[in-house]
Amino acid sequence: MENKKYSLLIVGLYCYYHIAAIINHLKERNPLVDVTLLTDKPDEMKKKLRDESITIVHYEVQPIRYIFNRLGLKPWVTRHRLRKFMTDFSKNRRYDIVNVQCPNRDVSFVYKQLRALSDNIVVTPWGSEVLRQDNKKILKQLGRFYRQADYIATAKRTPLGKRIIDEFKVEPNKIIDNFFGTDIIDFAIKNGDSILQEDAKQRFGLAGRYVITCGYNQRRAQRHKEIIDAISQVRGQLPENLTLLFPMSYGKSKNETNLDECKKTCKERGIDALFITEFLTVEDTYKMRKATDMFIHVQPTDASSASVQEYILCDKKIIHGSWIKYEELEKYKPLFYFPVDRMEDLGEVIVKAYHSNSIEIPQGVIDYVKSSGWESKTTKMNNFFMSIV
Repeated sequence: MENKKYSLLIVGLYCYYHIAAIINHLKERNPLVDVTLLTDKPDEMKKKLRDESITIVHYEVQPIRYIFNRLGLKPWVTRHRLRKFMTDFSKNRRYDIVNVQCPNRDVSFVYKQLRALSDNIVVTPWGSEVLRQDNKKILKQLGRFYRQADYIATAKRTPLGKRIIDEFKVEPNKIIDNFFGTDIIDFAIKNGDSILQEDAKQRFGLAGRYVITCGYNQRRAQRHKEIIDAISQVRGQLPENLTLLFPMSYGKSKNETNLDECKKTCKERGIDALFITEFLTVEDTYKMRKATDMFIHVQPTDASSASVQEYILCDKKIIHGSWIKYEELEKYKPLFYFPVDRMEDLGEVIVKAYHSNSIEIPQGVIDYVKSSGWESKTTKMNNFFMSIV
């Protein structure tokens, strides 16, 4: 489809990790798109955005938000401030599309102002803000917001898509493709064969080690300590040259102590461990995946992890919680992972995976994963946006 110009407002309040990547790749795909970003982290975003033509609008939320939270004041105070800001912002402005990224409860209260900005409201959930939310009042408000939107960018057959359809009562025809991509998959497609596992291990000082990678961020939801406990119980059945690798470049929250606790536990148990806390380049992130022998993914909920897909493309042994359903991948047989049904069984499954041959990944899974790179996803995104304006 030939590119055409359209105006796009991205509302990216309280969410940062993927925003710059979305904009950068979309602008590369279609330089004609006129992008405005509404964010409470303008300086951070400006450093990451590659195109200087992007308009950045600053919503100053954090200082007053933190004060209200500490004082225990009612959340309507911050919502009132946001509503006033959005009311002023929506005056004399119109966009072809408004894309709301990772909306929380506060953002859901400014639907009227968002609707004044555009006839096309596209909501992009990230996963945890819906899947890990159990407050009925918040879910009710989010559900109303999702029903009012014109389109929801996610996948119907994921736990996230199903919850939005079943619990939020969103019409299935509003669900469009998930537009999240990953640079690492694009890198793997173009350069993956040139990087050998031993060279990748050398990059992280892991030459000659058997590497089990535990989760993919610093959040406690990755269940690092439970993984350490499980490995401790079966340590004698695993190779002597074992190293646990903990990618903890992001996911730290205020007053988070998970990193220090994991370091302490590994030391007390006599388990060799490497903790990666710096942000890695795309190439080094791919090398980290490549250096891995086994990847453990057992968080309670997950929408559709790009990290898991990257390990699939690297042909790694993956231990995956059977409660996390990836139907688009699991419809192909055999399963791409060694399933663990209960956390109590994790040690046993780790030993089984270690002594088993690698799973022969179905071609359908490989093809699906390869379509998850930014190059493919932003092409779909751009084509969809152009089709509705």
